[in-house]
Amino acid sequence: MPFHKALRSEIVDHSKKSISAGPQVRGSSDISDSAKLKADMNYELRTKNWRQRRLGFTLIELLVVISIIAILVTVIVASFGGTQKKARDARRREDLDAIKKALELAKSDSIGSAWYAACNPVGASCAPSSTTPTLATAYIRAVPADPSGGNYIYVPLPASCTYTVATNIGTCSSYDAIACIENDGTPTGDGVETKPVVPALGSACAGTKIYRIQSP
Repeated sequence: MPFHKALRSEIVDHSKKSISAGPQVRGSSDISDSAKLKADMNYELRTKNWRQRRLGFTLIELLVVISIIAILVTVIVASFGGTQKKARDARRREDLDAIKKALELAKSDSIGSAWYAACNPVGASCAPSSTTPTLATAYIRAVPADPSGGNYIYVPLPASCTYTVATNIGTCSSYDAIACIENDGTPTGDGVETKPVVPALGSACAGTKIYRIQSP
């Protein structure tokens, strides 16, 4: 047989074999491996999406956290504020006790140890730092002032009584010394009283209670 006819016959036989064989079908192991790979990819994708969602807070979670912080801040501020008020009220008691001692020392220098200091200028009430005789520095190193600012109230009695330094003779036989109480929850008693309506006796205090000491 000529060479070219033999080559053509071989090509035709090869084509018939290829057509009769048809497309190759993948085995079951190949299909299971593909399904497993696809499942793994889906799992990784879901995990990634979940992690991305958990990177931040939702609006509701943020509002809850903010509300809790606000409540805690309110409680802490209220507690701290109440403690500070009580501390200042305790300081006021100590200050009036110190003023009382200074007034008694000044009285002991008067004729017959009978007369308390008067207001300077003469009036129904004044600050303890504005008296005749002057309390500082002969009788107290420095006359204390209210820790919140302002002055305590000194009320020599009888009203508008006087004192003459040259003779150490006066007409003030008693007195009241008053401080404003910040903590309205302070129980009355032991010098703590409900705020009076008399201006000279602490009616200008912002709270509802005053602390008052009187001459012995």
